[in-house]
Amino acid sequence: MRANGLSAYSNKDLVKEINALKAQLKKLSASMEAEATDGVSRTLSSIETKSKQLIDDTIEAAQGFINEYTDSAHDTVDAISRKSAELRDKAHDSLVETVQERPFGTLAVIVGIGFLAGYLCRR
Repeated sequence: MRANGLSAYSNKDLVKEINALKAQLKKLSASMEAEATDGVSRTLSSIETKSKQLIDDTIEAAQGFINEYTDSAHDTVDAISRKSAELRDKAHDSLVETVQERPFGTLAVIVGIGFLAGYLCRR
């Protein structure tokens, strides 16, 4: 009987040990799950931070590019404006000189253009 008593006592101890191991495994599983969740959260946070930084850098580079070419475009527009003003002034001066040098010839050309325009519009 002593063997049976010992065996029953060992079985009870074994069941207690198994239950203790189950509890420890549950704690370990919960701890690993929490650690994995924290790790994923840290990784996502790191990815988000790096993404925001890259987007900010890209926007900054684009803004620099736009600013550079905006200044260049303003310079080009100013140069074209000056050149067109010079051409307008030259054309004006040339027209005034031509009219002053040949007033009757200019009048004849204007009358001829008027008759031509009237003839074409009449059709």
